[in-house]
Amino acid sequence: MPKKLIIVLLAALLFLHLSAGTVFAQNEQPEEEPAGEPFTVYSLGQQTLAISAGLFIPLFFQSFPIFSPTYESTNIKLGAALSLQWSVHLNNNWLTGIEVGGALSKDINDAAFFMLPITAKVGYIIHFFPFEFPIYLGTGLNIAKLEDVLNLTWILKPGFSSIWKYNINWGFGLNVVYWWVPQFWPDDPDKGRMGNFLELTLTAQYNF
Repeated sequence: MPKKLIIVLLAALLFLHLSAGTVFAQNEQPEEEPAGEPFTVYSLGQQTLAISAGLFIPLFFQSFPIFSPTYESTNIKLGAALSLQWSVHLNNNWLTGIEVGGALSKDINDAAFFMLPITAKVGYIIHFFPFEFPIYLGTGLNIAKLEDVLNLTWILKPGFSSIWKYNINWGFGLNVVYWWVPQFWPDDPDKGRMGNFLELTLTAQYNF
């Protein structure tokens, strides 16, 4: 084989080798991050403060027992709800915290009606950036007052929120929370009933 042909073949092989190496090196480069903020990720110990305000909607009273109840009007007017919540994140999805809320309204005779629930909460966050959808359950003590009558009861508050993340710290959205308030009368069980109410509130939350 002529020397010139050997030199040409060697040069061609070297060129192909260098070209292939360049292509593979380009393919192995990491993809660029998309523009904009990354998905929100919570870790153990991160905290959230939230304040909410909006409507308190009386639904109905339900008698005991649960399987053969009777229903009646609450005789309470549309009112206002306000709450302050502190939470700590366990991971990117689970969190737990404390909420102090309040509801103010009047009955049909314009007597002042007030409820102050103090609850412990646990929640699970569904992420769909830039939105979050927390689902949660709260339970604890409820202080209820109608004029001069004060009553302490247990309360259960299941609910969910839709939060738009404005940035890594701030979020804004809407809460939908069901207030279930059983009231027992040991001396007269027939007077026992379950209060059913709905909270529709706007919320602002700060993560740190």
